[in-house]
Amino acid sequence: MAVFSAFCPSYVTGIFTIEENDACGAGFAIDSGLKTTVSRLKEGRTKILINGSEAAAPVSKSVLRRYAEMRGSVGLLEIMHETQIPIGYGMGMSAAGALTLSLALNELLGAGFSRSECVKIAHDADVECGTGLSGADAAAIGGFLARKSVSEKPACLPFEEHELEVAFFSPIRTSSIIRDDGWKKKVNEAGNAALGTLFKRKSWDAFINASRQFASGSGLGLWCGGEMQSNPRASMAMVGQTLWSDAPLKLSCRPLKLLKAKTAKVGAMLL
Repeated sequence: MAVFSAFCPSYVTGIFTIEENDACGAGFAIDSGLKTTVSRLKEGRTKILINGSEAAAPVSKSVLRRYAEMRGSVGLLEIMHETQIPIGYGMGMSAAGALTLSLALNELLGAGFSRSECVKIAHDADVECGTGLSGADAAAIGGFLARKSVSEKPACLPFEEHELEVAFFSPIRTSSIIRDDGWKKKVNEAGNAALGTLFKRKSWDAFINASRQFASGSGLGLWCGGEMQSNPRASMAMVGQTLWSDAPLKLSCRPLKLLKAKTAKVGAMLL
C-alpha cells in the first residue's frame, strides 16, 4: 500500500503586517515541526488524526477539498499529523499541517502539481480558515526570512544557528487578530516600523530588537511585557501567548510547556 510522508518545520513569526490574503513580516524556522503521513483506506471514511486522535482539522479538510475540486475525487484516506508543538500557540502548525498534507497528497494521487502549486494550495487553505496569511510560504523555504512588500519575494537573511527556549502559555485564535480592523491598523503601523528597523541591519540581533519593538508597539505583547523586560533576548511568537529566546528564560510563572530547539535552515520536505 502506498504511503507518503512530509515534514514541515515550525516557522516562528516575530513581525508581521496584515495584507489582502497575504502578509509581510519576518521570522525563522526551527528544527521541531510537524510530520504528516497519508495513505489510502479500502473502506469506511476519511480520517484525520492529530497525535493519534481524530480531529476536526478544518485546514486539512480545506486542502482535501481543493485537491478534489482540481483533480476529482481523492478517495478514502487516513491522514496522520504528528507534532510535539502545541497547536494554536503561534508556531505555524496550521500552515505546517496544510503544507505537509499538500506535498504528501500530491505524491499519493500522482497529481503532478509543482512544489509552488502545492504551497499555493496550503497557503489558500490557511487563509480561508483564518489560521494564517503567509506561514506556508515561509515554512516552505525555511531559514531566516523577511519581506517588506507582498509584491516581493522573501529575502533570505544571514542564517545563524541558535539554541532556543520556547515557553508556551496560552493559545490565541489567529482569526481574532487578522480579521479585526482595529487590530489590523495597530499591527500594520507597528509591523511597518519594525520591518524598517530590521532592514537597516538585516541581522539576527536586529531581528530580536525589531520583534520586541513590534510586540510592544502592536499591543499584542501586553500579556508578556514584564517577562520581556526580565528577558532582554526574548520576544513573542505571532500569534500566540508564547515566548522564544536565544538565552535561557527566567520566567515569573510556569509555562504550560517549555521546548528546547534550534534555528533551522531547511524548509518543508517529502520524507
